[in-house]
Amino acid sequence: MRTVIVVGLLVCVGTARAGELDYLSDKIVGCLVIPVSIGDVPFKVTFEVTSGSAGKAKAATVVAYEPHSEAMAKAAPLLAKGVMRCWPPGIKTNPTRFTFSWGE
Repeated sequence: MRTVIVVGLLVCVGTARAGELDYLSDKIVGCLVIPVSIGDVPFKVTFEVTSGSAGKAKAATVVAYEPHSEAMAKAAPLLAKGVMRCWPPGIKTNPTRFTFSWGE
């Protein structure tokens, strides 16, 4: 699948510390890949990431997404895999819940 590298906005809806959010935002925005099928449409995806004792992501779950469409339903799990791949080590808030917004 063709992909487009994204520059987006991460907005935390959890309780992570401000320094962690800046670090998290920089690392994930610079790494996350957006599927072409949803790249032209504004969207939001809320993730909850659980990390292990070393701070490495163990699981990334899609909590919610907008718009509710077939394309987003297919793209959301791909984005969760990307969050797992891009997750920076050392985030101490566990679990961390954040919303990724694109094109808003």
